[in-house]
Amino acid sequence: MEKTIAETIIERLNISGYSPEVIDHDPVITMEDVVQTLDISIASMAKTILLFHKEIGLIAVILPGMNKVDYSKVAGILHIPPKTVKMAGQEILTNLGLSSGDICPFYDFFQKTIIDVALLKQQFVYCGSGDLQKTIMITPKEIVKATAAIVADASKT
Repeated sequence: MEKTIAETIIERLNISGYSPEVIDHDPVITMEDVVQTLDISIASMAKTILLFHKEIGLIAVILPGMNKVDYSKVAGILHIPPKTVKMAGQEILTNLGLSSGDICPFYDFFQKTIIDVALLKQQFVYCGSGDLQKTIMITPKEIVKATAAIVADASKT
């Protein structure tokens, strides 16, 4: 039987020496769904926003659940002109076989990953797994190592 995306990601994390805890639950799509279903604080939710830049490609920005991406900060972090970074459109998600609810930090098709510095204040964070019925609990430092993320302030203030 072929492994799911989530099983592959979790196995890869375990093999790499990380210790993610996997929480099974009813399907969740929005931050509100996750907070209600898992009864956790939104500050400990690590949501992954998928951006696109024509030269760089796909960029994952991992933010605390209540925060929004600051596109000009992302452009500055990546040393590219402002306004050249955009939200990845539905066509990109569809071509990757994704919907907005199953984006997670651990896909290997991201060219760049940025994790917001605010998440490093949390002991553990909860993030997507690529499966709407599984959430990964992991330390923010493990996300940084597993994704080779740039740690920076990428949130709107």
